[in-house]
Order: sequence, then structure tokens, then C-alpha cells
Amino acid sequence: MNSSEEEALREKVLDAFKVVCICNKIKKGTIERAIAQGAKTVGEIKRATRAGTGPCGAKRGGVTRCAPVLREILAKAKAVKPQP
Repeated sequence: MNSSEEEALREKVLDAFKVVCICNKIKKGTIERAIAQGAKTVGEIKRATRAGTGPCGAKRGGVTRCAPVLREILAKAKAVKPQP
């Protein structure tokens, strides 16, 4: 493994530990895992992970926080997923 591959792997690992849902402390990797295990909608992700279900209601300071990030992660996963 060369240094650029190592750097890419390091970035991927660090990215998985980014907190998406502050209230419930749900990390991006947890959301990606839920999608890999079959979650196909934001609602299914919420049920599987509790992301976006905290006291802020997916909003922080009146600004929508978790829901757009969940939709973005879901859209990226759908774009990458091979179609049968």
C-alpha cells in the first residue's frame, strides 16, 4: 500500500467517525451501515439508528440539521450501489 492509498484509507476511517446526529451521537459510519443492511429511506435510517429522532427534531437553532445530511448520505449510497 503506497502513501496515497494509506491516506485515502485514513480519511475514510475518520469520515466514518463524524457525528451526524448531535443529540443521539450517531456517527456517519452507523448510518452507512444501516443503508448497507437495507435501509432505503430516511425514515428507515431513523428507525434503524435513531439519527434525527433526538430532542432537536433534526433541527438545531431552528435550522434543519440531520435530515439533509441523512438524505445526502442515502443519495450517495444509492448512486454508488450497483443495479442488478
